[in-house]
Amino acid sequence: MSSKVIPKLMCTQHPDSTIKVRVEEEIDEAIVGYTIYGCEEVMVDYEGKLTPYSQPKEIVVKASRAGISVGNDFFITPRMPNPFLEEFDRAMLTLEASVLANYHSLKTLGNQAVKWIILPMVEDVDTVLFVQRIVGKKAKMLSEETGIKLDPITIVPLLEDAFIQMKAHNIVYALAKEMAEAGVERECMRVFIGFSDSAVKYGHIASALGVKYSLLKIRDLSELGLRVKPIVGSGSPPFRGGINNIELVPLEVEVYKGYSTITVQSAIRYDVPLNEYESFRETVISGANAEPSAAIDDESLMLFIKESSESYRSFIRRILKNVEYVIDLIPSTRDRISWRSYGRLIIDEEGGVINVPRAIMYTAMWYSIGLPPTLLDSPYIVKLAKKDLLDDLLKALPQLVREWSYDSMFYDPETSARFIGNEGVKTINEALEYMNVDFSPNRAYIAMLKQVQTEAHVIALGKLRKFLG
Repeated sequence: MSSKVIPKLMCTQHPDSTIKVRVEEEIDEAIVGYTIYGCEEVMVDYEGKLTPYSQPKEIVVKASRAGISVGNDFFITPRMPNPFLEEFDRAMLTLEASVLANYHSLKTLGNQAVKWIILPMVEDVDTVLFVQRIVGKKAKMLSEETGIKLDPITIVPLLEDAFIQMKAHNIVYALAKEMAEAGVERECMRVFIGFSDSAVKYGHIASALGVKYSLLKIRDLSELGLRVKPIVGSGSPPFRGGINNIELVPLEVEVYKGYSTITVQSAIRYDVPLNEYESFRETVISGANAEPSAAIDDESLMLFIKESSESYRSFIRRILKNVEYVIDLIPSTRDRISWRSYGRLIIDEEGGVINVPRAIMYTAMWYSIGLPPTLLDSPYIVKLAKKDLLDDLLKALPQLVREWSYDSMFYDPETSARFIGNEGVKTINEALEYMNVDFSPNRAYIAMLKQVQTEAHVIALGKLRKFLG
Protein backbone atom coordinates (compact mmCIF):
# COMPACT_ATOMS: atom_id res chain seq x y z
CA MET A 1 0.00 0.00 0.00
CA SER A 2 1.61 3.21 -1.13
CA SER A 3 1.79 6.02 1.40
CA LYS A 4 0.22 8.25 -1.26
CA VAL A 5 -3.17 6.70 -0.55
CA ILE A 6 -2.96 6.82 3.24
CA PRO A 7 -5.82 9.17 4.17
CA LYS A 8 -5.02 12.25 6.22
CA LEU A 9 -8.58 12.84 7.47
CA MET A 10 -10.84 10.12 8.87
CA CYS A 11 -14.50 11.07 9.32
CA THR A 12 -15.91 9.27 12.39
CA GLN A 13 -19.26 8.59 14.05
CA HIS A 14 -18.40 9.80 17.55
CA PRO A 15 -21.31 11.11 19.70
CA ASP A 16 -19.41 14.26 20.68
CA SER A 17 -21.66 16.77 18.91
CA THR A 18 -24.75 18.44 20.35
CA ILE A 19 -26.62 17.32 17.20
CA LYS A 20 -28.24 13.88 17.17
CA VAL A 21 -27.30 11.75 14.14
CA ARG A 22 -29.32 8.57 13.63
CA VAL A 23 -27.89 5.45 12.02
CA GLU A 24 -30.13 5.85 8.98
CA GLU A 25 -28.49 9.23 8.33
CA GLU A 26 -24.93 7.91 8.49
CA ILE A 27 -24.78 6.73 4.86
CA ASP A 28 -25.42 10.23 3.52
CA GLU A 29 -23.18 11.58 6.28
CA ALA A 30 -20.25 9.53 4.92
CA ILE A 31 -20.70 11.05 1.45
CA VAL A 32 -20.91 14.56 2.91
CA GLY A 33 -17.77 13.82 4.93
CA TYR A 34 -15.92 13.30 1.65
CA THR A 35 -17.53 15.94 -0.57
CA ILE A 36 -17.84 18.81 1.94
CA TYR A 37 -15.30 18.07 4.66
CA GLY A 38 -12.57 16.49 2.54
CA CYS A 39 -12.31 13.25 4.54
CA GLU A 40 -10.79 10.51 2.38
CA GLU A 41 -11.83 7.85 4.89
CA VAL A 42 -14.94 7.11 6.92
CA MET A 43 -14.94 5.05 10.09
CA VAL A 44 -18.06 2.87 10.24
CA ASP A 45 -18.28 2.31 13.97
CA TYR A 46 -19.52 -0.92 15.55
CA GLU A 47 -17.77 -0.63 18.93
CA GLY A 48 -20.55 -0.32 21.50
CA LYS A 49 -22.76 1.08 18.74
CA LEU A 50 -25.94 -0.13 17.02
CA THR A 51 -24.73 0.19 13.43
CA PRO A 52 -26.47 -1.92 10.74
CA TYR A 53 -24.18 -4.54 9.22
CA SER A 54 -25.30 -3.44 5.76
CA GLN A 55 -23.85 0.05 6.25
CA PRO A 56 -20.41 -0.48 4.60
CA LYS A 57 -22.02 -1.87 1.43
CA GLU A 58 -24.67 0.88 1.41
CA ILE A 59 -21.94 3.53 1.61
CA VAL A 60 -20.19 1.88 -1.35
CA VAL A 61 -23.42 2.01 -3.38
CA LYS A 62 -24.13 5.64 -2.45
CA ALA A 63 -20.55 6.75 -3.08
CA SER A 64 -20.36 5.07 -6.47
CA ARG A 65 -23.61 6.74 -7.57
CA ALA A 66 -22.09 10.08 -6.52
CA GLY A 67 -19.10 9.45 -8.79
CA ILE A 68 -16.65 9.00 -5.88
CA SER A 69 -13.69 6.73 -6.64
CA VAL A 70 -14.18 4.14 -3.91
CA GLY A 71 -10.98 2.29 -3.02
CA ASN A 72 -8.77 4.93 -4.66
CA ASP A 73 -9.78 8.31 -3.25
CA PHE A 74 -12.27 7.20 -0.60
CA PHE A 75 -12.03 4.33 1.88
CA ILE A 76 -14.44 2.69 4.30
CA THR A 77 -12.74 1.58 7.52
CA PRO A 78 -14.95 -0.20 10.07
CA ARG A 79 -14.15 -0.15 13.77
CA MET A 80 -15.20 -3.58 14.95
CA PRO A 81 -16.10 -4.68 18.48
CA ASN A 82 -13.24 -6.34 20.31
CA PRO A 83 -14.36 -10.00 20.33
CA PHE A 84 -13.11 -10.49 23.89
CA LEU A 85 -14.84 -7.40 25.32
CA GLU A 86 -18.18 -7.37 23.49
CA GLU A 87 -20.40 -10.11 22.10
CA PHE A 88 -18.32 -12.41 19.92
CA ASP A 89 -20.98 -12.70 17.22
CA ARG A 90 -21.06 -8.91 16.74
CA ALA A 91 -17.33 -8.94 16.03
CA MET A 92 -17.70 -11.77 13.51
CA LEU A 93 -20.65 -10.08 11.79
CA THR A 94 -18.61 -6.89 11.42
CA LEU A 95 -15.85 -8.85 9.67
CA GLU A 96 -18.45 -10.50 7.44
CA ALA A 97 -19.94 -7.10 6.56
CA SER A 98 -16.50 -5.78 5.63
CA VAL A 99 -15.68 -8.71 3.37
CA LEU A 100 -19.08 -8.52 1.65
CA ALA A 101 -18.64 -4.77 1.09
CA ASN A 102 -15.37 -5.58 -0.65
CA TYR A 103 -17.01 -8.30 -2.73
CA HIS A 104 -19.64 -5.80 -3.89
CA SER A 105 -17.17 -2.98 -4.59
CA LEU A 106 -14.81 -5.28 -6.50
CA LYS A 107 -17.64 -6.78 -8.52
CA THR A 108 -19.19 -3.43 -9.45
CA LEU A 109 -16.28 -0.95 -9.32
CA GLY A 110 -13.11 -3.01 -9.61
CA ASN A 111 -11.67 -1.76 -6.29
CA GLN A 112 -11.84 -2.79 -2.64
CA ALA A 113 -13.62 -0.28 -0.44
CA VAL A 114 -12.32 -1.74 2.84
CA LYS A 115 -8.53 -1.98 3.12
CA TRP A 116 -8.34 -1.70 6.90
CA ILE A 117 -10.41 -2.70 9.94
CA ILE A 118 -9.79 -1.05 13.31
CA LEU A 119 -9.63 -3.34 16.35
CA PRO A 120 -10.18 -1.33 19.58
CA MET A 121 -8.84 -1.79 23.11
CA VAL A 122 -5.77 -3.75 21.97
CA GLU A 123 -3.37 -4.79 24.70
CA ASP A 124 -1.42 -7.58 22.99
CA VAL A 125 -0.46 -8.94 19.58
CA ASP A 126 -2.34 -12.24 19.93
CA THR A 127 -5.80 -10.67 19.73
CA VAL A 128 -4.85 -8.77 16.57
CA LEU A 129 -3.46 -11.90 14.94
CA PHE A 130 -6.55 -13.88 15.90
CA VAL A 131 -8.80 -11.37 14.14
CA GLN A 132 -6.39 -11.07 11.21
CA ARG A 133 -6.55 -14.83 10.62
CA ILE A 134 -10.34 -14.91 10.72
CA VAL A 135 -10.88 -12.03 8.29
CA GLY A 136 -8.26 -13.58 6.00
CA LYS A 137 -10.08 -16.91 5.99
CA LYS A 138 -13.42 -15.24 5.31
CA ALA A 139 -12.00 -13.38 2.32
CA LYS A 140 -10.23 -16.49 1.01
CA MET A 141 -13.36 -18.61 1.21
CA LEU A 142 -15.44 -16.02 -0.64
CA SER A 143 -12.72 -15.66 -3.29
CA GLU A 144 -12.59 -19.40 -3.86
CA GLU A 145 -16.35 -19.75 -4.15
CA THR A 146 -17.01 -16.70 -6.35
CA GLY A 147 -13.84 -16.43 -8.41
CA ILE A 148 -13.47 -12.77 -7.41
CA LYS A 149 -10.07 -12.31 -5.80
CA LEU A 150 -10.24 -10.35 -2.56
CA ASP A 151 -7.01 -8.86 -1.24
CA PRO A 152 -6.34 -9.23 2.49
CA ILE A 153 -7.82 -6.61 4.80
CA THR A 154 -5.27 -5.38 7.33
CA ILE A 155 -6.25 -5.15 10.99
CA VAL A 156 -5.23 -1.82 12.55
CA PRO A 157 -4.63 -2.06 16.32
CA LEU A 158 -6.17 0.76 18.35
CA LEU A 159 -4.07 1.41 21.46
CA GLU A 160 -6.06 3.35 24.07
CA ASP A 161 -4.06 2.97 27.26
CA ALA A 162 -1.03 5.10 28.16
CA PHE A 163 0.88 2.12 29.54
CA ILE A 164 0.11 0.04 26.43
CA GLN A 165 1.07 2.99 24.22
CA MET A 166 4.49 3.00 25.84
CA LYS A 167 4.89 -0.43 24.18
CA ALA A 168 3.29 0.60 20.87
CA HIS A 169 6.47 0.18 18.84
CA ASN A 170 6.98 -3.35 20.18
CA ILE A 171 3.38 -4.31 19.39
CA VAL A 172 3.56 -2.89 15.85
CA TYR A 173 6.89 -4.54 15.12
CA ALA A 174 5.76 -7.94 16.39
CA LEU A 175 2.52 -7.63 14.45
CA ALA A 176 4.29 -6.76 11.20
CA LYS A 177 6.67 -9.68 11.64
CA GLU A 178 3.89 -12.18 12.36
CA MET A 179 1.78 -10.92 9.46
CA ALA A 180 4.70 -11.15 7.05
CA GLU A 181 5.32 -14.75 8.11
CA ALA A 182 1.62 -15.46 7.48
CA GLY A 183 1.89 -13.98 3.98
CA VAL A 184 0.06 -10.72 4.72
CA GLU A 185 2.46 -7.97 3.73
CA ARG A 186 2.00 -4.23 3.24
CA GLU A 187 4.37 -1.53 2.11
CA CYS A 188 3.49 0.25 5.34
CA MET A 189 1.57 -0.48 8.52
CA ARG A 190 -1.08 1.62 10.27
CA VAL A 191 -1.55 1.88 14.01
CA PHE A 192 -4.25 3.88 15.79
CA ILE A 193 -3.28 5.86 18.91
CA GLY A 194 -6.18 7.21 20.99
CA PHE A 195 -6.36 9.87 23.69
CA SER A 196 -9.84 9.46 25.15
CA ASP A 197 -10.02 6.15 26.98
CA SER A 198 -6.51 6.62 28.29
CA ALA A 199 -7.51 10.02 29.69
CA VAL A 200 -10.56 8.52 31.40
CA LYS A 201 -8.42 5.90 33.10
CA TYR A 202 -5.28 7.90 33.88
CA GLY A 203 -5.95 11.61 33.40
CA HIS A 204 -5.00 14.08 30.69
CA ILE A 205 -1.29 14.41 31.49
CA ALA A 206 -0.70 10.65 31.33
CA SER A 207 -2.81 10.32 28.18
CA ALA A 208 -1.04 13.17 26.37
CA LEU A 209 2.40 11.82 27.29
CA GLY A 210 1.42 8.30 26.21
CA VAL A 211 0.42 9.53 22.75
CA LYS A 212 3.54 11.66 22.39
CA TYR A 213 5.83 8.83 23.53
CA SER A 214 4.24 6.28 21.19
CA LEU A 215 4.65 8.58 18.17
CA LEU A 216 8.33 9.07 19.01
CA LYS A 217 8.99 5.34 19.32
CA ILE A 218 6.98 4.40 16.25
CA ARG A 219 9.19 6.75 14.22
CA ASP A 220 12.22 4.71 15.29
CA LEU A 221 10.80 1.62 13.54
CA SER A 222 11.87 3.15 10.22
CA GLU A 223 15.44 2.29 11.20
CA LEU A 224 14.36 -1.37 11.14
CA GLY A 225 12.92 -1.02 7.66
CA LEU A 226 9.30 -0.80 8.80
CA ARG A 227 7.20 2.13 7.59
CA VAL A 228 4.34 2.98 9.96
CA LYS A 229 1.59 5.54 9.38
CA PRO A 230 -0.05 6.40 12.71
CA ILE A 231 -3.67 7.45 13.06
CA VAL A 232 -4.26 9.76 16.04
CA GLY A 233 -7.78 9.81 17.47
CA SER A 234 -8.53 13.17 19.03
CA GLY A 235 -11.67 15.09 19.95
CA SER A 236 -12.41 18.78 20.57
CA PRO A 237 -11.80 19.17 24.34
CA PRO A 238 -8.19 19.19 25.55
CA PHE A 239 -8.97 16.13 27.71
CA ARG A 240 -9.62 14.18 24.48
CA GLY A 241 -6.57 15.55 22.66
CA GLY A 242 -7.78 18.97 21.51
CA ILE A 243 -6.72 18.53 17.87
CA ASN A 244 -10.34 18.92 16.70
CA ASN A 245 -10.47 22.29 18.48
CA ILE A 246 -10.26 25.39 16.27
CA GLU A 247 -8.48 27.44 18.95
CA LEU A 248 -5.99 24.75 19.91
CA VAL A 249 -5.23 22.88 16.69
CA PRO A 250 -2.13 24.87 15.58
CA LEU A 251 -0.41 24.11 18.89
CA GLU A 252 -1.65 20.51 19.20
CA VAL A 253 -0.48 19.62 15.68
CA GLU A 254 3.00 20.84 16.58
CA VAL A 255 3.10 18.88 19.86
CA TYR A 256 1.85 15.60 18.33
CA LYS A 257 4.00 15.59 15.22
CA GLY A 258 4.36 12.13 13.73
CA TYR A 259 0.72 11.45 12.87
CA SER A 260 -0.32 10.56 9.32
CA THR A 261 -4.09 10.58 9.88
CA ILE A 262 -6.32 12.56 12.26
CA THR A 263 -9.89 11.66 13.17
CA VAL A 264 -12.46 14.29 12.22
CA GLN A 265 -15.17 13.74 14.80
CA SER A 266 -18.79 14.88 14.85
CA ALA A 267 -18.48 18.09 16.88
CA ILE A 268 -15.98 19.72 14.53
CA ARG A 269 -18.41 19.08 11.65
CA TYR A 270 -21.74 19.93 13.32
CA ASP A 271 -20.98 22.48 16.05
CA VAL A 272 -18.41 24.59 14.19
CA PRO A 273 -19.02 26.88 11.16
CA LEU A 274 -17.69 25.50 7.87
CA ASN A 275 -15.23 28.37 7.35
CA GLU A 276 -13.63 27.59 10.73
CA TYR A 277 -13.58 23.90 9.87
CA GLU A 278 -11.68 24.65 6.66
CA SER A 279 -8.96 26.37 8.68
CA PHE A 280 -8.73 23.29 10.91
CA ARG A 281 -8.50 21.00 7.88
CA GLU A 282 -5.67 22.99 6.31
CA THR A 283 -3.73 22.98 9.59
CA VAL A 284 -4.07 19.22 10.08
CA ILE A 285 -3.17 18.35 6.49
CA SER A 286 -0.11 20.61 6.47
CA GLY A 287 1.14 19.00 9.69
CA ALA A 288 0.74 15.37 8.58
CA ASN A 289 3.80 13.12 8.39
CA ALA A 290 6.07 15.60 10.17
CA GLU A 291 8.99 14.25 12.19
CA PRO A 292 8.27 14.01 15.94
CA SER A 293 10.79 15.41 18.39
CA ALA A 294 11.64 14.59 22.00
CA ALA A 295 11.68 17.24 24.73
CA ILE A 296 12.72 15.12 27.72
CA ASP A 297 14.32 11.74 28.26
CA ASP A 298 12.33 8.49 28.28
CA GLU A 299 12.88 7.81 31.97
CA SER A 300 11.46 11.18 33.07
CA LEU A 301 8.52 10.84 30.69
CA MET A 302 7.63 7.39 32.02
CA LEU A 303 7.85 8.68 35.59
CA PHE A 304 5.48 11.54 34.78
CA ILE A 305 2.98 9.06 33.31
CA LYS A 306 3.15 6.79 36.35
CA GLU A 307 2.94 9.55 38.97
CA SER A 308 0.27 11.64 37.25
CA SER A 309 -1.98 8.61 36.71
CA GLU A 310 -1.73 7.68 40.39
CA SER A 311 -2.56 11.24 41.44
CA TYR A 312 -5.53 11.47 39.06
CA ARG A 313 -7.04 8.16 40.19
CA SER A 314 -6.64 9.10 43.84
CA PHE A 315 -8.46 12.40 43.24
CA ILE A 316 -11.23 10.71 41.23
CA ARG A 317 -11.81 8.08 43.91
CA ARG A 318 -12.62 10.80 46.45
CA ILE A 319 -14.98 12.93 44.37
CA LEU A 320 -16.61 10.83 41.65
CA LYS A 321 -19.49 9.51 43.74
CA ASN A 322 -20.78 13.08 44.16
CA VAL A 323 -20.85 13.68 40.41
CA GLU A 324 -22.24 10.41 39.06
CA TYR A 325 -25.91 11.44 39.00
CA VAL A 326 -25.09 14.05 36.31
CA ILE A 327 -24.38 11.17 33.89
CA ASP A 328 -28.12 10.60 33.48
CA LEU A 329 -28.47 14.14 32.08
CA ILE A 330 -25.99 13.57 29.25
CA PRO A 331 -27.78 12.72 25.98
CA SER A 332 -26.42 10.15 23.53
CA THR A 333 -26.19 11.75 20.10
CA ARG A 334 -25.53 8.45 18.30
CA ASP A 335 -27.33 5.12 18.57
CA ARG A 336 -24.96 3.52 21.04
CA ILE A 337 -25.24 0.69 23.53
CA SER A 338 -25.82 1.92 27.10
CA TRP A 339 -22.61 2.71 28.98
CA ARG A 340 -23.86 0.47 31.78
CA SER A 341 -23.56 -2.45 29.36
CA TYR A 342 -20.33 -1.27 27.73
CA GLY A 343 -18.53 1.37 29.77
CA ARG A 344 -15.02 1.83 31.13
CA LEU A 345 -13.25 0.81 34.33
CA ILE A 346 -10.88 2.94 36.41
CA ILE A 347 -8.64 0.94 38.73
CA ASP A 348 -7.48 3.13 41.62
CA GLU A 349 -4.17 2.82 43.46
CA GLU A 350 -5.80 0.65 46.14
CA GLY A 351 -7.11 -1.84 43.57
CA GLY A 352 -10.68 -0.57 43.72
CA VAL A 353 -12.75 -0.68 40.52
CA ILE A 354 -14.83 2.32 39.44
CA ASN A 355 -17.34 1.86 36.60
CA VAL A 356 -17.69 5.00 34.46
CA PRO A 357 -19.18 5.91 31.06
CA ARG A 358 -17.16 6.02 27.87
CA ALA A 359 -15.03 9.08 27.26
CA ILE A 360 -17.46 11.51 25.61
CA MET A 361 -20.20 11.14 28.21
CA TYR A 362 -17.57 11.17 30.98
CA THR A 363 -16.04 14.38 29.63
CA ALA A 364 -19.43 16.06 29.25
CA MET A 365 -20.29 15.13 32.84
CA TRP A 366 -17.34 17.11 34.25
CA TYR A 367 -17.94 20.14 32.03
CA SER A 368 -21.58 20.11 33.14
CA ILE A 369 -20.60 20.78 36.77
CA GLY A 370 -18.18 23.58 35.86
CA LEU A 371 -15.06 21.42 36.19
CA PRO A 372 -13.23 20.77 32.88
CA PRO A 373 -11.59 17.35 33.27
CA THR A 374 -8.07 18.56 32.43
CA LEU A 375 -8.18 20.20 35.87
CA LEU A 376 -8.48 16.78 37.52
CA ASP A 377 -4.67 16.69 37.26
CA SER A 378 -4.48 19.66 39.66
CA PRO A 379 -3.11 17.73 42.67
CA TYR A 380 -0.21 16.53 40.53
CA ILE A 381 0.47 20.02 39.16
CA VAL A 382 0.64 21.34 42.74
CA LYS A 383 2.97 18.50 43.74
CA LEU A 384 5.34 19.16 40.83
CA ALA A 385 5.34 22.90 41.43
CA LYS A 386 6.30 22.44 45.08
CA LYS A 387 9.16 20.16 44.00
CA ASP A 388 10.25 22.70 41.37
CA LEU A 389 9.63 20.12 38.61
CA LEU A 390 6.69 21.72 36.81
CA ASP A 391 8.89 23.25 34.11
CA ASP A 392 10.19 19.79 33.23
CA LEU A 393 6.64 18.59 32.55
CA LEU A 394 5.88 21.70 30.49
CA LYS A 395 8.90 21.00 28.30
CA ALA A 396 7.31 17.69 27.37
CA LEU A 397 3.80 19.16 27.04
CA PRO A 398 4.24 22.82 26.05
CA GLN A 399 0.55 23.08 25.10
CA LEU A 400 -0.60 22.39 28.66
CA VAL A 401 -0.76 26.01 29.86
CA ARG A 402 -2.76 27.03 26.78
CA GLU A 403 -5.14 24.08 27.30
CA TRP A 404 -5.71 25.06 30.92
CA SER A 405 -6.26 28.68 29.91
CA TYR A 406 -8.82 27.55 27.34
CA ASP A 407 -10.60 25.28 29.82
CA SER A 408 -10.64 27.98 32.50
CA MET A 409 -13.43 29.65 30.47
CA PHE A 410 -15.69 26.79 31.55
CA TYR A 411 -14.51 26.47 35.16
CA ASP A 412 -16.70 27.77 37.98
CA PRO A 413 -15.33 27.28 41.51
CA GLU A 414 -18.71 27.95 43.14
CA THR A 415 -20.60 25.32 41.11
CA SER A 416 -17.75 22.80 41.31
CA ALA A 417 -17.56 23.14 45.09
CA ARG A 418 -21.11 21.76 45.40
CA PHE A 419 -19.85 18.50 43.92
CA ILE A 420 -16.20 18.15 44.96
CA GLY A 421 -16.05 20.25 48.13
CA ASN A 422 -14.09 23.37 49.06
CA GLU A 423 -10.82 21.49 49.50
CA GLY A 424 -10.99 20.12 45.96
CA VAL A 425 -11.67 23.58 44.56
CA LYS A 426 -8.83 25.03 46.64
CA THR A 427 -6.40 22.54 45.07
CA ILE A 428 -7.61 23.42 41.57
CA ASN A 429 -7.27 27.14 42.20
CA GLU A 430 -3.77 26.63 43.56
CA ALA A 431 -2.81 24.64 40.46
CA LEU A 432 -4.18 27.39 38.20
CA GLU A 433 -1.92 29.88 39.99
CA TYR A 434 1.13 27.66 39.57
CA MET A 435 0.30 27.30 35.86
CA ASN A 436 0.06 31.12 35.54
CA VAL A 437 -3.35 30.80 33.92
CA ASP A 438 -5.20 34.05 33.33
CA PHE A 439 -8.55 32.89 34.70
CA SER A 440 -11.26 34.44 32.50
CA PRO A 441 -14.56 32.54 32.69
CA ASN A 442 -17.20 32.68 29.97
CA ARG A 443 -19.97 34.65 31.69
CA ALA A 444 -22.84 33.20 29.65
CA TYR A 445 -21.57 29.71 30.35
CA ILE A 446 -21.21 30.28 34.09
CA ALA A 447 -24.69 31.81 34.28
CA MET A 448 -26.11 28.71 32.58
CA LEU A 449 -24.23 26.45 35.01
CA LYS A 450 -25.94 28.04 37.98
CA GLN A 451 -29.44 27.17 36.72
CA VAL A 452 -31.33 23.99 37.58
CA GLN A 453 -29.71 21.24 35.52
CA THR A 454 -31.68 19.33 32.90
CA GLU A 455 -30.70 17.60 29.66
CA ALA A 456 -31.61 20.81 27.82
CA HIS A 457 -29.12 22.75 29.97
CA VAL A 458 -26.43 20.17 29.26
CA ILE A 459 -26.97 20.52 25.50
CA ALA A 460 -26.98 24.34 25.76
CA LEU A 461 -23.67 24.24 27.64
CA GLY A 462 -22.28 21.98 24.90
CA LYS A 463 -23.37 24.43 22.21
CA LEU A 464 -21.49 27.21 23.98
CA ARG A 465 -18.36 25.05 24.11
CA LYS A 466 -18.94 23.80 20.51
CA PHE A 467 -18.80 20.17 21.63
CA LEU A 468 -20.75 17.89 23.92
CA GLY A 469 -17.82 15.90 25.26
